[in-house]
Amino acid sequence: MDWILNHMQVVIAIAGVVAYWLNQRKTGQPEDSVAPHQEKNFEDPELAERTRRIREEIQRKIEQRARGYAQEQPTLPRDEPPALPPILREVLLRQTEPPKPTRAATSHLEAQRMAEILEQQAALAERLKQAQEMKAAAQRRTQFETEAGSNEEQAKVAVRGALGDDLRDPAALRRAFVLREILGPPVALRP
Repeated sequence: MDWILNHMQVVIAIAGVVAYWLNQRKTGQPEDSVAPHQEKNFEDPELAERTRRIREEIQRKIEQRARGYAQEQPTLPRDEPPALPPILREVLLRQTEPPKPTRAATSHLEAQRMAEILEQQAALAERLKQAQEMKAAAQRRTQFETEAGSNEEQAKVAVRGALGDDLRDPAALRRAFVLREILGPPVALRP
């Protein structure tokens, strides 16, 4: 029961083919005969099949309305199944085969695929540009840090040399102790 509900389109298609087949048997017309006003040549077999299905569906609805929506009498199950009409076999075979894409669908799919690829490439190009900008910024930063580090080293060496010279002079040494007392932590807080 779930299969029937999940595959309602298939059931409707099969019912249409069976109704058409029964109608043809009932009227005694061969299956291949077509009324002259219905005869059209289609280049696309898929379009011809779709048109045929629509015609069968319309014909079935007309017959139902003419009968007053009378339901068919249930038939007893037979021991051996009846032979499938060629149209029904063809429908069942088409369901198992994947549909072949038409030229228009193929070109539309290719255009859509190309658009997706171009979008991906644009996004990747933007990410590449951001990565290059980040790399350039990182290089500038390391260059600045290297220059600043060398300047700091030179400043430290200069301060050490000046501090050593100051501590050799007794007047400068006294001045350093006084500044430590004034600028340093209070005596109560010293360790």
